[in-house]
Amino acid sequence: MNQQRNPFEFEAANNLSHEEILDYYIDDYNYSRFINTKRNIFLQGARGTGKTMALLYNSFRIQYKKMKTNVNFDKIGVYIPCNTPLFHKKEHLLLQDNFKASLITEHFLVLSIVNAICMTLIDIEEIQDLSNEINNSLKSDMEYILGVELIKDRSFLQAMSMFSEKESRNTQRIINTQKEDEFYQDSLTFSSLVMPFFNCLSKINCFKDSHFLLLIDDAHDLNSYQKKTINSWIAYRDHSQFSFKVATAESQPDFSTSTGGMILEGHDFVSVDMLKPYQNRTSEFSNLANKIVQKRLNKYGISKDIKDFFPVSPSFESDINDAREIAREKARKKYDGGTGTQISDYIAKYTRAEYFRSRHSRANLPPYSGFETIVDISTGVIRNLLDPCYWMYDAELSNSEGKAVEFIPHGTQQSVLVTRSNKLWERLEGLDKTDVDCNRDQAVFLFNLFENLMIHFKERLMSELSEPRTVTFVITVRNPQMMEKVDPILNIAQKAQLLYTRPGKDKRTGKRVIVYVPNRLLLINKGLDPHGQYASASIKAIDIVNAAYDNKKIPLPVPRNKDSDDNEDTIQFDLFDN
Repeated sequence: MNQQRNPFEFEAANNLSHEEILDYYIDDYNYSRFINTKRNIFLQGARGTGKTMALLYNSFRIQYKKMKTNVNFDKIGVYIPCNTPLFHKKEHLLLQDNFKASLITEHFLVLSIVNAICMTLIDIEEIQDLSNEINNSLKSDMEYILGVELIKDRSFLQAMSMFSEKESRNTQRIINTQKEDEFYQDSLTFSSLVMPFFNCLSKINCFKDSHFLLLIDDAHDLNSYQKKTINSWIAYRDHSQFSFKVATAESQPDFSTSTGGMILEGHDFVSVDMLKPYQNRTSEFSNLANKIVQKRLNKYGISKDIKDFFPVSPSFESDINDAREIAREKARKKYDGGTGTQISDYIAKYTRAEYFRSRHSRANLPPYSGFETIVDISTGVIRNLLDPCYWMYDAELSNSEGKAVEFIPHGTQQSVLVTRSNKLWERLEGLDKTDVDCNRDQAVFLFNLFENLMIHFKERLMSELSEPRTVTFVITVRNPQMMEKVDPILNIAQKAQLLYTRPGKDKRTGKRVIVYVPNRLLLINKGLDPHGQYASASIKAIDIVNAAYDNKKIPLPVPRNKDSDDNEDTIQFDLFDN
């Protein structure tokens, strides 16, 4: 394998070849077990968390190539991307009647699904070997059900694919010429097209017991009618032949149906959060990150262990050891005669805080380096993991004079991380220029908010609070007037991947909370600790508003008791406690 190619090239999963998907996908961690059940599943997670990769890997096109022999037809994954021209059709906007708009939406949706099924199955040998008798019989059945004539001299799947394309074009022509009344009496639905199509497929021997997994990707790009239509299908009671696996970047999807009802988690579907815990080196995301990067290194003939390929700065290791001894001494004084657990817990909590506190206010930024730091900065998002690795390797490749890159020096790591952090702050400051959903005022409010959050986290780090390295927050005292101002700018920040949300549970009260996690790459520019800790700062909604709209500092709380390990402003939380 040519090592001169960057192992960390990252493309949108849709742009990868089937071979690359098979090479790069880590099956152990990406929820294949959920996708391959007969239950309806919502895969939720920000862009870059692996939703598309998980769906593509489990599509039958990829699995068929993987199986090669002894093909199993029990589960047939059909990949259906929503970010396509057909899904973005706007004909429904020509109509004032919501019912008619809903009919048109479902009509286009079912045509897309049938075409996707055809394209998934059309090239497999078992289908190509069907006799003319079976093909003609299946075509005859669908012609009778639909009241149309399918094209002659084509296989059943080819004919159905061409029918869906032609019907879509004809519908568009009718609607655009304002003759939509001609359309409604023959509009197609899931029950009138897709389910009869499944029944026909079940007459083919290899599909007689198959369950079809309809893998709907980028559902956040759908319009409201399309989302409600898919939710209505999910509400069907009989899912013996099919189930839906819906991937969305929305943290709070709309679960309403086209008939005004709601689908319920646990009853109609299971929700799977693609963002994984990542706070320590044994976390689920840390394990996944190790496998992803090690697999890429191995693929390109680089045999080094990840820790050796991304070495930690020796000065950082030395200074951390010094900070550990300072923390140990403070623990001995604080817990005179205390248990070994108290002392070790204190050291674990405060060592990194001591390191950052001990740095001179005018010192350069810390020597950010080492694979654990890269994982921390990713904020649990695969794309954020690969991005700095790519630029680090590229920097070394540029200076290698044709020699193989054997490792990434800690100086290169720091330089790239600082540069990428600076670029993210530049993007944040001019967000109205790069994000169509953000105006200039909102960009200013967001910049103010993140600046004040960083100041707040810095002050915490230098304080005597019990959770000084907290770099996440929850919003308290959420009165409606304040949240009307907070929610719009936080939603923009999430869409821009400057902010992530994670479900959590307050350990003290047991209540579920939304944990807001700033993109940790932002912390580098401010000299903060990207590792963070298992706690979130409690910030009142009014303080978020004042920070964003009036550029006011977020108040730093006063500890309840200087000898206490508890602060009223901090929430200890469990992530992903379902």
